[in-house]
Amino acid sequence: MPDGKEADVRANQRTQPVTGINVLRWELGNELRTLRLAAGKSIADAAKWLECSDAKISRMENGQRGAVARDVRDLCKLYGVPAQRRDQLMGLSREAVAADNATSPTIAAKFSTYLALETQARSVRNFEASFVPGLLQTELYARETITHNGEVEDVEDVEQRVQMRMDRQKRIWGEENLLQAHFIIDENVIWRPAGVDPRTRAMREEQIDRLIRATFLEHVTLQIVPYTAGFYQGMEGSTIYLLNLDSGPKSSSACYIEGVFRELFMRSHSEIASIAGKFEAMSEIALSPAGTRKFLMRLLRGNYEHWSSARPTGSAGLGKVAMS
Repeated sequence: MPDGKEADVRANQRTQPVTGINVLRWELGNELRTLRLAAGKSIADAAKWLECSDAKISRMENGQRGAVARDVRDLCKLYGVPAQRRDQLMGLSREAVAADNATSPTIAAKFSTYLALETQARSVRNFEASFVPGLLQTELYARETITHNGEVEDVEDVEQRVQMRMDRQKRIWGEENLLQAHFIIDENVIWRPAGVDPRTRAMREEQIDRLIRATFLEHVTLQIVPYTAGFYQGMEGSTIYLLNLDSGPKSSSACYIEGVFRELFMRSHSEIASIAGKFEAMSEIALSPAGTRKFLMRLLRGNYEHWSSARPTGSAGLGKVAMS
C-alpha cells in the first residue's frame, strides 16, 4: 500500500483536469487483476461468477473497458476483499465512468490510456518508423501530421490535438518533472516531408533543428537507425512506447504499440521484455547519440546523403541529393 505522501500525490493527479484521458480505468483494472491473482482465481472463474464472457473480464483488467460498481462489488466478494477496500474500488469505478463520459470522442480509448500513463511515468523509450516522436515535434509538424492522418476533419479537433501534444512536451522542454526519454527513429522519418516545396522544406528544416536541440538535453537520448543498417529487429513496429511508471498503477512498466491497423497494450512481463529486447537491439545498431547529432547537423547544412544515391563499394561514393 502507498504511504501517505504517495497517496496524496496520486489523489492530486486524479484531480488534474486532463481532457481526453482516463488513467482511472487502467488503475482499477490493474487492481482487479492483482486481487484475482492473489485470490488464486482464473479469468474463467471470474467470468463464471459474473455470468459474463472471459473477454469482458480481460478487457476490464486491461483497462479497455470500464468496470461498473456492481461488477466491482461482486468480484470483490469472490476475491475475499475487505469491505473498506471494496468500497474504495467501487468509488474508483464511479470516478472512471465519469472520466470516460468526459473523454473526447476524437481520441482513441487505448491511446487515451497511454497518455494518462505517460503523465505518471518517470521514463519512456519510444521508437518511431514513420513520424518524428510526438514529444519532439514542432507545432507546425504536429499540425501537419494530425491534419493529414485521415481521422480528424474538424479544425477545432485538430487544434485540440495539437495543444495536447504541446502540453505533453512540457516534460521534455520544461524545467520541472522532466521525463527521462530515449528516442529511436528510422532514417525514413527524417526524409518525410522531403522539402518538395518552400513550405514543407521550411517545416522540415525547423523540425531537424529541434531534433538537434533535443540532443543537447541531458535527460534525452536520441538515435537514428540509418538506411545502411538494412533490416533490423523492431522495424516492423510503426510506433513503440515502453514506459517505466512512477506511481499510480501497480505495474512497474507498460508497453503500447500503435499503427494504422492495431493499437494494443502488452501486459505480461514476457511480452514487455521481448519488446524491450528489440528496442535494445535497435539502440545497438543505430547511430550513437553523438553520431546522430552530426548526422542531423549535416542534413541541416544541406549535405543530404539519401539511400537512393548510394553506390556500390569501390565506386565514386555517395552522391549528394539536395531536396528542394
